[in-house]
Amino acid sequence: MGISKSDKQMKLAWQQIPSTIISDILCQNTLDGVVLDTEHACFNSETLYSCIQVITSNGKKCFVRLGKDDKNMAKYCLDAGANGLIFSTVETSAEASKIQELCKYPKHGGLRGLGLVRQNNWGQNKDIVSDPPILIAQIETSKAVKNIKKIHGFDYYMIGPYDLSASLGHPAEFDNPVFKNAVNEVKRHIPNEKMAVHIPKDVEKEIKKYDGYGIIAVGMDTTSLIETHRKLQDA
Repeated sequence: MGISKSDKQMKLAWQQIPSTIISDILCQNTLDGVVLDTEHACFNSETLYSCIQVITSNGKKCFVRLGKDDKNMAKYCLDAGANGLIFSTVETSAEASKIQELCKYPKHGGLRGLGLVRQNNWGQNKDIVSDPPILIAQIETSKAVKNIKKIHGFDYYMIGPYDLSASLGHPAEFDNPVFKNAVNEVKRHIPNEKMAVHIPKDVEKEIKKYDGYGIIAVGMDTTSLIETHRKLQDA
């Protein structure tokens, strides 16, 4: 599958299977990096750390998707060398501010503690305080849509279509006018270049809808396995 990208756009693979081998395989392409989805997978701390190591050692960007109640994992992932974090179900200005505090050093307006960790090469880097990580807010509820103008400080905003549609009372009805209106409300306040999207399947069919988005995550290791086996069964 050929996926073109502009110079400013990042395209990422999406990993649910907690394995460094999967991480390594997903790095063997022209995509910019890999998202490790800890919200809907079963990564333990050591495996997560090792997957971050493998991805960044391959010269790719590593993003970690955290669950709503996993915000304290932010420091762990950043210390391990993750380039960015995706926070699920961000709904309020207060939550947005707390995330900034957790993820940014005091130099950048946050409260993150400074240690000798993998991110700064165990203190060997000349500039021990790195640039702020790339932060992505997932907009997944009607409350988040209502508050979108107040959710500040993120580099990108990613709509969670399944959760958002469920919150609106129309689960997985992506052509429903209620869902479309909610998406348009987000896009009314967030420019395309700051929008992010994950396309779990039917990538070639769906990707044209998101031209100009800043980040596009394509496919999933799990769904790719299912689709491949289905093709083999139909052959």
